[in-house]
Amino acid sequence: MGKKKYEPIVIKNGHKFFYRFSAHQRVQHVVLFVTVILLALTGFPVRHAEEAWAKPLYDIMGGPEIAPIIHRAAGSVLLLLFVYHTIYWIHYFYKKHLVPLRQERKLNPKTFTKALLSLEMVPNKKDWIDIKQIWKYLLYFTNRPPRHDRMSWREKFDYFAPYWGIPILGPAGFALWWRDEFSHIMPGFVLNALYIMHTDEALLAVLFLFFVHWYNVHYAPEKFPSATVWITGYLNEHDMVHEHYQEYVQIMIENGLEDEIKPQSFAGEDYEW
Repeated sequence: MGKKKYEPIVIKNGHKFFYRFSAHQRVQHVVLFVTVILLALTGFPVRHAEEAWAKPLYDIMGGPEIAPIIHRAAGSVLLLLFVYHTIYWIHYFYKKHLVPLRQERKLNPKTFTKALLSLEMVPNKKDWIDIKQIWKYLLYFTNRPPRHDRMSWREKFDYFAPYWGIPILGPAGFALWWRDEFSHIMPGFVLNALYIMHTDEALLAVLFLFFVHWYNVHYAPEKFPSATVWITGYLNEHDMVHEHYQEYVQIMIENGLEDEIKPQSFAGEDYEW
């Protein structure tokens, strides 16, 4: 999402790079992962205080005097980012889709739903087809992997994960932060339940982010030590072919480069910006 003000293809050192994310989106992503890392480093030593590694890590993060402040500050920033991004998303949808429909007097429940489903991060029918295709490919029923569009089903899952995690973590964390005040208006078992919700959801989020998402973008052999698209906003042609082939073909055609389209089996050099 965002205004299209970047070149769709940039040639650098003889290699093609394809636009993926604006600077605005990349800054939001940096704030997201920095706050999540800080929350993990200051939260899990408390959850696992009996473990040998907990106290040294907690001391590094400032101990009982500083670590709680870092944790609460990072949590507050994460909640603000969540609200900001939701407003950003709604504003984009309204300006890009609803305003033109209203101007053309075509806005109705059907066109609204169609516009909503057309957003690049909203799951759609093609995602289910791609999931089916990847299983057929992995089980050798076909030799053609799915041809993902601008956002694959895995990226959409990554994107929407905070939308069910943060509404659990945030309010529960806020209540635990002000537990003395909340203890006057709710029974103790509710605070205990909120603690379980907060810590278990945090564990689930960290396990997924650090071992699934980070593997896909950092640890995988073809990515290690890190992909650079989150820094530059551009993806190299090798990764574009293998991860977003349908969009790759479309962009190449739109830019008059039909004769240079690589096959999906393209195994060229995996280069970065």
